[in-house]
Amino acid sequence: MSGAALFIAVLLGGAALLSWPLGRYFTWAMAPDAEAGPIRQRLDGLFERIAGHHAAKPRRWKGYATALLGFNAVMFALAVLVMSLQQHLPLNPDRLGAIDASLIFNTAASFTTNTNLQHYSGEATLSYLTQLTLMWLQFVSAATGIAALTALARGLTGAATVGSFFVDVQRATFLVLLPLAAVVALLFVLGGMPMTLSGAARATTLEGATQTIARGPVAAFVAIKQLGTN
Repeated sequence: MSGAALFIAVLLGGAALLSWPLGRYFTWAMAPDAEAGPIRQRLDGLFERIAGHHAAKPRRWKGYATALLGFNAVMFALAVLVMSLQQHLPLNPDRLGAIDASLIFNTAASFTTNTNLQHYSGEATLSYLTQLTLMWLQFVSAATGIAALTALARGLTGAATVGSFFVDVQRATFLVLLPLAAVVALLFVLGGMPMTLSGAARATTLEGATQTIARGPVAAFVAIKQLGTN
């Protein structure tokens, strides 16, 4: 068997083997309270104490859709604000400058909708804080999609309410995406991928020239990019 065929076989076999346990776990993570058991109920209770009873209250589909759209509007506005002010904000060790307004709008809209269209070189254009903000968007935009699908499934069962959008987003983020991304990021780090908030490294080549090597929390960025991108 060739190396390429072996890689494909391992990839497909691994996906098949993981589909059942991951499916069971996802069901537990997103199931209604009565079906989830005491551990998930305690996690939901913690969120309700932090966010308030109003945020955790189950809604009909119109209330759910309104919360989804409002949440995404806030995400978009925050991303625009961070990118607009990146030259004045911390976590910018390479002192990267301002970003063009059209690029800010395109990037914020793209990451908010989980399409993640990039017309720039991230390590040369965006500060670490801006990249972390976009990484956060990769989590919550993917979680928004999971929440919307979960609400649709509940609606198809004929339920009077489809749940709380905010509860579903925190479940999808903290119980599904974040644990998986942490495992993948750890594997990347063990494989030698950079994971640091230090600035770019500068090395001297054998010819005597100076080379700038961009780095950053790459393992964390790539993990959620591979898991959560459309």
